[in-house]
Amino acid sequence: MQKSTLPVRPKAVYSSISEQVYAYVKEQIASGAISPGEKISEQAIADTLNTSRSPVREAIKKLASEGIIDYFPNRGAYAKQYTQKYISDSFKVRILLESYAASHIDNGLREDYRQRMESLRDSIRVATRDEYVRLDADLHELLIRLTGNETLLNLYRLLYSQITTFRNVSLMEEHVFRDSTGAHLAILDSLLEGNDERVLRIVSRHLSISQSVVERYYEEKKE
Repeated sequence: MQKSTLPVRPKAVYSSISEQVYAYVKEQIASGAISPGEKISEQAIADTLNTSRSPVREAIKKLASEGIIDYFPNRGAYAKQYTQKYISDSFKVRILLESYAASHIDNGLREDYRQRMESLRDSIRVATRDEYVRLDADLHELLIRLTGNETLLNLYRLLYSQITTFRNVSLMEEHVFRDSTGAHLAILDSLLEGNDERVLRIVSRHLSISQSVVERYYEEKKE
């Protein structure tokens, strides 16, 4: 009997205007176009996307339920302002989830995804910074996917959607970008070789470095 794999997330297909607005606002926050703590103007978004304010409100409610923005009655919506504790707690959970994944790789899935891992490795080697941001997300989700644990995958996606801004911040410095590229290539090499102990060590170190970069960035933003 052929081993089943977790379904690959399909390319975005929006079934409603509110979903389009949701994706747009989320990307604006992730890219830094909307800064942490900045008020989100429903009218400005509606004008930009040539829509009414109703789907914008729906998108804001969804983003608020996911913890990506803060909503205050009578005051409006604001891009989430990250505290040092929030950053620390988020990275602790992410390290916990990815460390668990590195320790519970399904060897059958490793073979099923071998070609995908080789293709991802080739893409990372030649990626621009913008391309690398997407590949970074692909790699970390792939690590979770290799466990075959759908509950873990859903938890990880929820966490990752809440801290998606961090990935851009953590890659802003050139030397961090280079180190991250090297770490990702080493993770893929180790996965392909079946050296999961090395995967665990690299993932833990890689995420700890990212945490330090993000914490320093937001600390400096307060000064």
